[in-house]
Amino acid sequence: MELHELIRQMEKAEKIWPEDRPWAIQILAGYLHVPPSELLTLFKHHNPTLESERDQVMPEDLRLLRAQCERMLEKAKSENVEDKRKEQAKARRTIQMLLPKISEFIAHKDIPRALNTYIYMLGEGGEVATPEEKAQWYEDMGRLCLKVQRHPNEAARYFRSAIHSLSLLEDVDGIQDLIETYDELFVSPESRKSWESVINLGKESISKLQIYM
Repeated sequence: MELHELIRQMEKAEKIWPEDRPWAIQILAGYLHVPPSELLTLFKHHNPTLESERDQVMPEDLRLLRAQCERMLEKAKSENVEDKRKEQAKARRTIQMLLPKISEFIAHKDIPRALNTYIYMLGEGGEVATPEEKAQWYEDMGRLCLKVQRHPNEAARYFRSAIHSLSLLEDVDGIQDLIETYDELFVSPESRKSWESVINLGKESISKLQIYM
């Protein structure tokens, strides 16, 4: 049983437990919906004299155990927050390290490596990237796809992602500029079909934004 659910069950048990009545651990375990052996192990953390599941405990023992479980839960939450902070800091460092490399690849016209590095960077740091960053990165990726003549579906996919990020920013002008900038680059029937999905998404996003603006 998860710790927060165990605490909830303890609170319910406390409400029906007479103050002057001891309960055997195995009986209390039935109320809490946990294995008696597991409950005995928990009680022994603050009362090492307990030896078996038939040993009896008082309401105060349960209150002490609940307080201990609450502290354990808070500690786990704090550790999770700290782990998350470290992961986010690592992701930001990855972004800071890779962006100059992408610029270098583009300067040396190594477009496939630049594109692949963008893909890797989004995988490693996309969670901490801002909508502004993502909008720029996805637009760059779509443009790079066109440069190396990758399948138009791939380029269109990145442009749609850029529009999604611009929508989060409520940037109607940015969406319109993106569509106008790249519209003439999708000229073949196959590529035009891919580009239509970008246009349709752009129009839908603009329409929704204008309703709320």
